[in-house]
Amino acid sequence: MSATPVATDLHTFAFWGQPREQREAAFRWLRENDPVSWHPPAESLLMPPDENSPGFWAITKHAHIQEISRNPKVFSSASGIFLEDLPPEAGDVFSFIHLDAPAHTQLRGIVQSAFSPRNMRKMNDWLHEHARAVVAEMAPKGQGDLVEDLAKPLPGRVYAHYIGVEDDAVRERVTRAALQVVAWNEEEHLETMTPLEVIGSAAQELSAVALELAEHRRVTPGDDMLTWLVQAQFEGRRMTDDEIARFFTLLAGAVNDTTGHTIGNAFILLERHPDQKALLLEDFDNRIEGAVEEILRYRPPIVHFRRTALEDYELAGKRIEKGDKVILWYLSGSRDEDVFEDPDRFDITRTNNTRHQAFGGGGPHFCIGAELGRRLVREAIREVYTQMPDVEIGEPTYAMSNFLNNVKSLPASWTPTG
Repeated sequence: MSATPVATDLHTFAFWGQPREQREAAFRWLRENDPVSWHPPAESLLMPPDENSPGFWAITKHAHIQEISRNPKVFSSASGIFLEDLPPEAGDVFSFIHLDAPAHTQLRGIVQSAFSPRNMRKMNDWLHEHARAVVAEMAPKGQGDLVEDLAKPLPGRVYAHYIGVEDDAVRERVTRAALQVVAWNEEEHLETMTPLEVIGSAAQELSAVALELAEHRRVTPGDDMLTWLVQAQFEGRRMTDDEIARFFTLLAGAVNDTTGHTIGNAFILLERHPDQKALLLEDFDNRIEGAVEEILRYRPPIVHFRRTALEDYELAGKRIEKGDKVILWYLSGSRDEDVFEDPDRFDITRTNNTRHQAFGGGGPHFCIGAELGRRLVREAIREVYTQMPDVEIGEPTYAMSNFLNNVKSLPASWTPTG
């Protein structure tokens, strides 16, 4: 056990404003000394302090995160999935990840049928074509921002294609709203709206588009996600329009935010570790999958998710009481020394990096779009190093968040093509 304590005030905005190395040291200390620790109520932009819950348990070990994730009968998602409490009307935005069985089982079953192997194979060509096109637009310029020019527009284009948006103006509406849906604490949005208005306006915009498209696809089926969703069923049940709209909002945030930030972090990590980049480029096809898994382990896009105890439960000698909030810190579980040797080392040849918890700790809420995200990141890396092989990055900027490992900007330069 480490004898030197460090600041572990995870509930404060100040903690998340610290340099990354200090935050990682805090989680390391918690894993070694207090892996199931109690913390005061989280500071919140969404709820007044007297309406927030008394506090939360921080779960920092890989095995404990897995144990809770795979026990939905005791640990519920229905009371909230974020560290910060949300008003009920805001929580409803996040579709079936905000539900427990049996409703979650039914909706996930319907959606899973739309993510069939046949449909996933169709997406391979889409991902490759869109990645190639976005990078081809950047390549002649010689400089730019890998967030603004790649990490944001590429997932947006894929998502628009995925759901059958053909109009450029509608695609722009969808992309803008998707980037906003989990960005309630970012300054650019808070200049004109309250945090709840940020969430609400984004969800309203996405829902309106989803309902228009769903109605159209019932009459005129296409080869896209909305068609698959309106046609999909599980145990004889189909999704209602309201459920489709909510899932549309959830998928928008997942594809655009989490995948976009992973693309940004991928280039930061590869360019900051030139030995690993050289290994990747030496045998790209055989090493790219391992590289993406290590990127996800080293810097998972989702920092945490929450559960709420439905009954008393003992974990690591601590008594979690019914009604307590339990926060699963994925960024900590993915650095657990009991699972990963030398976990602070970035190593794309690591043999067990698929055990990371970037997509959760398993169980019924494991990320349904995990494979889509992996494939999109692989194609982005492939095209940048194919079309812009001498790319060099500058200093990234990050937005403060206890939920996303987000990259706000990533200046870069390369030899122009054409």
